[in-house]
Amino acid sequence: MNERKIILDADPGIDDAVAMAVLLKACKERVKLMVASYGNIPLEKSARNALSLLALLDADLPVVRGADRPGPGNAVYEDASYIHGGDGIGGLQGSALFKALPVKRAMEGDCLQIVYDAIMEEESVDYITLGPMTNLSALIARFPEVVKKLNQVITMGGGIGLGNVTQFAEFNFYCDAESARHVLSVAPDLLLAPIDVTTQVAFSLERIAAIGAAGTPVAMAMEAMLTLNYHQCVAYGEPGATMHDSVAVLAYLYPALFEFQSCSIRVACEGERYGESTVAQGSNVRLMTGTDPARLLEIIAEKLI
Repeated sequence: MNERKIILDADPGIDDAVAMAVLLKACKERVKLMVASYGNIPLEKSARNALSLLALLDADLPVVRGADRPGPGNAVYEDASYIHGGDGIGGLQGSALFKALPVKRAMEGDCLQIVYDAIMEEESVDYITLGPMTNLSALIARFPEVVKKLNQVITMGGGIGLGNVTQFAEFNFYCDAESARHVLSVAPDLLLAPIDVTTQVAFSLERIAAIGAAGTPVAMAMEAMLTLNYHQCVAYGEPGATMHDSVAVLAYLYPALFEFQSCSIRVACEGERYGESTVAQGSNVRLMTGTDPARLLEIIAEKLI
């Protein structure tokens, strides 16, 4: 059984919240540290959501605040609150359930140093990024030796011939294409879950209601978030409440359920194609190319009750 520790880097975010639940239900004891990042919403809201969701999920896990914006010279950042709601989780921060949660405080100090120290304590780690790759890129730039400790990087991002911010670019890569290009060029083993696959995994209102019917606090919170997310995603042109981040987590947990292509990925960092990801010759990336969406939705639903 894999006992390797996990660093989770996310910007919760409704689909991040679901992915957190899936990951923690499967292997809570292996998640060593969570980095909260700007992305779907500004950093302070992201950090608050991370802490609240961990309390909801009964996970005693340290949280450190990561980047609050892309690195110098990167694209102008615009959040995705139009999909996730003003607080990032469908308004739940104002609910009685979330107000009653025993929420802890984020760690104080130098984020990159904290993450570096946590990684260097281990023989190796798996690093999961569900938002912009700014934190991981900055970590590698400051501490290049950390690459040797990265057994595997698991990333939700990019789209092959498909974008959801522009016709070329997916949101996470568009937030900070330079950081995505950097990490994709140096990570020795990177599993990439692009939107041309993840968008296929989307909850209907009926499936969302069935989750809520379980009646647990987690299930009811997820039903509330996913219901809002469904309507926002459909209005945006997606087939339902799309589980982008959970697909990346499931590919890490259950790789046999997916098809992959060995390649490298090139990320455009200039002009109208900023954030575009294209397949290139190489072998350090395992690009997700297919899966069984119905089976993944079953697994996700099982983890939320």
